[in-house]
Amino acid sequence: MTPEELTDWQTSALRTVLGHVYDKSPFYGRRLAGVNLDIKELTGLADIPFTTKDDLREAMHDMLSGTVADAAFYFETTGTTGRPTPCPRAPIDFDLNVLPLAHALDAIVRKHFTGTEERPVLAVVAPNDVHAACLSLSFAAKQLGIAKLDLFPITPTLGFARFFEVLVELKVNMILCSPGLLMALAEMSSTYGVEVPEDLSVKVLLTTGEMCSDGMRDLLAQTWHAESYNFMYGSQEAGCPAVTRADGTVMAVEPTYLLEVLDLETEASLGLQGYGELCLTTLVPGLKPLIRYRTGDLVEIAPDASGRRAVQVLGRVKDMTRIGGAKRSAAEIDNAILADPELIYGYEIDVFSDDGEDRLEVRAKAKEGADHDEIKKLVSGRLTAAFGVPAEVKIHPLLDLKSATGGWVSWKTARIKDRRVPEVADDIEARSAADLARAVERAI
Repeated sequence: MTPEELTDWQTSALRTVLGHVYDKSPFYGRRLAGVNLDIKELTGLADIPFTTKDDLREAMHDMLSGTVADAAFYFETTGTTGRPTPCPRAPIDFDLNVLPLAHALDAIVRKHFTGTEERPVLAVVAPNDVHAACLSLSFAAKQLGIAKLDLFPITPTLGFARFFEVLVELKVNMILCSPGLLMALAEMSSTYGVEVPEDLSVKVLLTTGEMCSDGMRDLLAQTWHAESYNFMYGSQEAGCPAVTRADGTVMAVEPTYLLEVLDLETEASLGLQGYGELCLTTLVPGLKPLIRYRTGDLVEIAPDASGRRAVQVLGRVKDMTRIGGAKRSAAEIDNAILADPELIYGYEIDVFSDDGEDRLEVRAKAKEGADHDEIKKLVSGRLTAAFGVPAEVKIHPLLDLKSATGGWVSWKTARIKDRRVPEVADDIEARSAADLARAVERAI
């Protein structure tokens, strides 16, 4: 499909889905009343009202273009950042989300297993209660003839001891998991008599569920002695609008989504590429299409050599932290600290202000045998060079579990404490991150 053909398809599909939600969704019937839906060019998308997370929580089932009885499967959001919202998927929704996952998985399997006698065994380390990832990967793996198992250790039916036993017994060689939990698993494995990577057969890591910066990707690869991919970007409510290629580039899933970028200051549309907040429009007339849905995620989208759009997810917009007079993304901070993957397991960072001048304090967990003085020198030097503020690095033997599991809720909640502002008395994200950490402690 040429770029021109893709644009024509997207424009036609946009008109179709706008008519679909206007006719069938009570929420969009109200929201789009009086709006010109006969869009002739994609630039007309900017005239359509936004949909927000608050809209999803307030509208609930009125957001649907049908009823739950029309769904093939029912999922919902986790509720870690607010009220859980329904995310049922009709057959067309589910199938068109599985298809790009299957293509991406197939390319990676061919890259790593072609010409070998070893066959892929994929463990999906993610919650599977009304959650789409496990089921979607089941269908994708089945299409490709890949053995797949759900293996979430933070449940009373499994636990960490049996989790590691299964990895060893089945010679699992592919794992899909969040980056933070993968690092936590590597740290705790010796407690259960398993050394990562020596005692395992893992050769491919597929990350999802939270931002995976370049620094974190390299840290995972070095720690597990496996190739690490930022496998898929998405959410319960929006599905999967971006997946990896075998070369590690994350690509927009077109023609089933429009990935629009919004200016961070003006909220104006920058079109389908640029640096800013990701705004998604579903082009599938299914059970819960979303129109100009503000994800809250910070991205940079640019065409590759073929003209297809590559997507870099840089964290959440609200996770940006002002340091030294400039807003810094989660990815910038991650990459500055994790540039030496052979030295560090993870970190936490505090931001202070002394007489109006910012300074940073980092607590880093060193890998076994790493030179502590070298870590302090390298990390503090990079932070000061990158952000123009003094930085002190301390080596800590044990970090808060939230730094590993809290990323499911918020990267910033998990790793950064901004000491320049008062803590929020009742912060749902902080409570959710603490609840997850306690669940892990109980499972351990």
